[in-house]
Amino acid sequence: MGLCVRILGQNKRGSVGDAVVISIKSILLNKKITHRRKRKILKGSVRRAIIIRNAYQKIRNFNIFIKGSTNAVAILGNWGLPLANRIIGPSYFELRTSKYPKFAAISEGVL
Repeated sequence: MGLCVRILGQNKRGSVGDAVVISIKSILLNKKITHRRKRKILKGSVRRAIIIRNAYQKIRNFNIFIKGSTNAVAILGNWGLPLANRIIGPSYFELRTSKYPKFAAISEGVL
């Protein structure tokens, strides 16, 4: 879980595919991994991320409204590539047409 510090390129509200700067507040650990491994993300660090889903209502063509249940971001690694191997949960179609189509490819589904 993280706290949004700034929306890059805009001032008011971020939408799907926008880059944001977040501060990491808590980390969900995988309890199945038994061996000790160095973590890529530490609590309190400041990272760049991409908005995958948002709870704000989105209007598409032909008056189709789509709304997510929660907000979700994916953390960017070096050179704008995803830091993780997969994204749990669906992503929006607008992410596929943004600057970061790789995030739509590794998500579970596209709405």
